[in-house]
Parts: sequence; structure tokens; C-alpha cells
Amino acid sequence: MQNLIKKFSGLVLMMIFFIVSNLHSQDTSITIKYDTTITNKSKIIRIVTVRTLPKFILHFNAGYNSGAMELTSHNGGYSRNDFSEGKNYSARHGFGFNLVGKLPLSKKGNFWLDIIAGFDRFQSDIFAKNTEEGKVYYNSFNGGVGIEYNFTPTHKVKYYFGANPLVSLISGKSELINPDNNRVDIKIKNSLRIGYQAFFGLEYAFDKNFGLNFGLRFTHANLLLKKSEEPVEDPSVSPPSTTVGLNDDATTSANPIQFAGWKQFAYFSGSIGLSYFFGVKEQRFKLPE
Repeated sequence: MQNLIKKFSGLVLMMIFFIVSNLHSQDTSITIKYDTTITNKSKIIRIVTVRTLPKFILHFNAGYNSGAMELTSHNGGYSRNDFSEGKNYSARHGFGFNLVGKLPLSKKGNFWLDIIAGFDRFQSDIFAKNTEEGKVYYNSFNGGVGIEYNFTPTHKVKYYFGANPLVSLISGKSELINPDNNRVDIKIKNSLRIGYQAFFGLEYAFDKNFGLNFGLRFTHANLLLKKSEEPVEDPSVSPPSTTVGLNDDATTSANPIQFAGWKQFAYFSGSIGLSYFFGVKEQRFKLPE
């Protein structure tokens, strides 16, 4: 019996020792798990694009013309008396088109040679519809060579101004209605005049080849070669037809000429159009960090 008690007591002691040892190992053996995340650091690289100077620029634009001086009349409408007495051209409003070629005159591109060709039309009944006394229109084909100064020739936005002498071939036609309602057709034959233009504008380049252009222009088309001549009537046609020149020179009261007077063919223009840049190259440079 004593042996059995001893064996049982020994077994209990061994179990107690095993349990205590296991608890102790759990208290002292702590495992910590952790994760490491590696983040790649991004690097910003700045690139600037520089465009070279165009070797040639071609402009096409269209816009509105508004008469000045004697190229105005009664809000743009026609006046029979004013036209017959040569007081003004009896028209104000019009439109025009221009084609301009530009060549650089310096390496920096500030000075340019402009070659200009254009067409302008004025018409008394574009907006004003008072045609009871008649109507008139004028066509002007013009061209010239001038100088332009460009402030920012290699930038995306280019500002410039300039001037040029102008040669114009002006013609037209008028329908004059007398108080008795008889109509007279008046043909204004081609008249050569010399004048000038002064202009200001800007270009916005979409890319290295294409852009938009905007411009304001003042034109005085008949500064020189003014002339007035007697009308030539042709009664063989119906209604009667009369041919005259531009008749923009003054006449004396002793020798008046019908439709003649000291008149300036002058006007302001606002335009918008497309530009094409020839020979532009793009260069890319990395900016320092």
C-alpha cells in the first residue's frame, strides 16, 4: 500500500512539474511578427520645348470693315443728294479678305517683310435698308509690301505692329433713283490709287505649324492719284447708264463736276484668320533639378 502511495505521489509531482514548466515556457517565449513595405520614390523631370523662328509665315484672314471720313453716310445708307454732289461715298459697312506672306529680316525675328494682297467691299444696303433713293457698292483690290515689328517671334503668342504702302484698284456701281422714280445706273470704272495701311495684331500658335491670327487695321486707300472726270452717258440703253471714275478730287465752283468732291477712301478693319508657319523645328531641354 505504501509503495502504491509513493508511486502515485511521484506521478502527481511529475505532472505538476510538467505543467509548471510548460507555463513558464509560454510566459518567456513571445513571438512578434511584422511586415516591411518598400515604397519606390518618384522623381519629377521637367522638360521645356523651344521652337525655332519660322522661315516663312502665311496668313489668311477675313473681317469687317467700317468706313471713316467720307466713307460714311447716314448710318451706312444711301443718300442721292450726297452721292450726286460728291459729298461722300454713300456707304459705310463692308467686309474684306487678306492674304499675307511674311519673311524674317533678322536672326532674332523682330523685323519682318510683309507681302500683302487683299480684297475689300463696301455696300450701302448691308445693314441699312433705305434703298428708296438708290444704292451703291465699291470693290477694292489692293496690294503692298511693308515692314512689321514682332515683339515675341518665337513665343506661342506673338504680338506685332507695322505699316505698308498700298496700291488699290477701286471700282463700283450705283443705282440712283430720281424723285420722279426714274432710275439711272452709274458705273464707277476702275480707278488706280496709292495709299497706306497701319496695323496691329497677334498670333496664337496651336502647334509648330498652325495658329490663329487676330488683327486691327486702318487703311487710307486714295492718298495719292486723286482724280475727277466728267461723267460719260450712254442713252442708248434702258435704263440710261453713266460711267464715271472714283471722282475723289475737289472741283471749283466755277467748273463743278457731278459726283465729284474731295473724298477720302479710308476705313478701319477687324479680322480673324489662320496662320501657317513654315520651317519651325522643336527642341526639347531638361531643366536642372
